[in-house]
Amino acid sequence: MRASTMFPTRKKHSEGFTLLELVIGIVVFTISLTIVLSLIVPQAEQTAEPFRQVKAAKLGQSLMNDILSRSYDENSDRSPPFVTCVDKPDPSNVNDNLCSDVLGPDAGETSEEAYDDVDDYNGYAISNIGGNYNGFAYSVGVTYDSSIDVTIDVTSDPQSDVYCPDPLEPINVCIPPENKQYKRIDIVVTAPDGQIYNFSAYRGSY
Repeated sequence: MRASTMFPTRKKHSEGFTLLELVIGIVVFTISLTIVLSLIVPQAEQTAEPFRQVKAAKLGQSLMNDILSRSYDENSDRSPPFVTCVDKPDPSNVNDNLCSDVLGPDAGETSEEAYDDVDDYNGYAISNIGGNYNGFAYSVGVTYDSSIDVTIDVTSDPQSDVYCPDPLEPINVCIPPENKQYKRIDIVVTAPDGQIYNFSAYRGSY
């Protein structure tokens, strides 16, 4: 019988990563992820910007339509014969008309539902609308705009001779009647990212 020769066998060690290799891999992965995110995040932000612009435009236009649907002034007729405040002389001052000198909500108008003329919205603001416009805010300003060229016939218009300040009214609220024919409405919409969108319109005394 032949004797068999036995050779010692070496136990194979399972192959893997060393600690140094793991550390290097984590560092490389972190750097790569940072680079990728720096490219993706701005693109995502730019993609969302047009949607915010559309929402801001819809919000501003909707609010502007609501304001323009109101009467020109508290003292303008809302039923026939629809005489505006510009055409109504002030009983206390023959050289003035009945258009409001102070713009803003009138007595008892404590909410938007009660606003019945455009200047009631002067100073109106909401910090967060909520709902589909969560994070959006807006503010409204209404002023008389005398920059519009209005020609007055001094021979036929008894209100052309303007006495301002009115002795019966405080000097800081005295506005010549020819400057009360147009109101400028300015709406400022602020998006959640802080971007500001401005909307303006004019309302005439008609």
